Amino acid sequence: MTINSNAIVNAITEHGDPVFHTSEMHLKPFLCRESVCNLADIIAVYKRSERFYIVGIEIKEWDKRVHKKVAVDYMETYRHTCEYFYLAAKKFSRNTLKLADIGLFDLTEMKVIKTPEYLYPDVELRANIMKRIKNNFKVLTNAVDDPFQRTILEF
Repeated sequence: MTINSNAIVNAITEHGDPVFHTSEMHLKPFLCRESVCNLADIIAVYKRSERFYIVGIEIKEWDKRVHKKVAVDYMETYRHTCEYFYLAAKKFSRNTLKLADIGLFDLTEMKVIKTPEYLYPDVELRANIMKRIKNNFKVLTNAVDDPFQRTILEF
């Protein structure tokens, strides 16, 4: 099965409308050898009510179940820069299904089976990834870098 990132991004509707996504993007502005990953499989930006949300998606195409330790390791890496995190896989262990904060996406059904909680990312790291998206891809010029800053159009 070939994974279609557009299909995954479009199937996730909980955070507004998808306005941008890319694959294999560095999560941090520096190489972090302590993390389970340095590159996000998918970084997506969704817009809801003049607010932009950065969503990280890690894809595991394994035929075996994804277990809690793997899920937690990835979530701990993504949570520093992303406001929401999804693990996409074909099968999940029961303990993974019970995890707080993490969102789960079923690659077989191509749908969200568990919605994530807000992760409260590091303000500077989240701002850095938003700046890199705006500068490198020349998109989302009206998006604020700080996750807690509001635009005047919201009021």
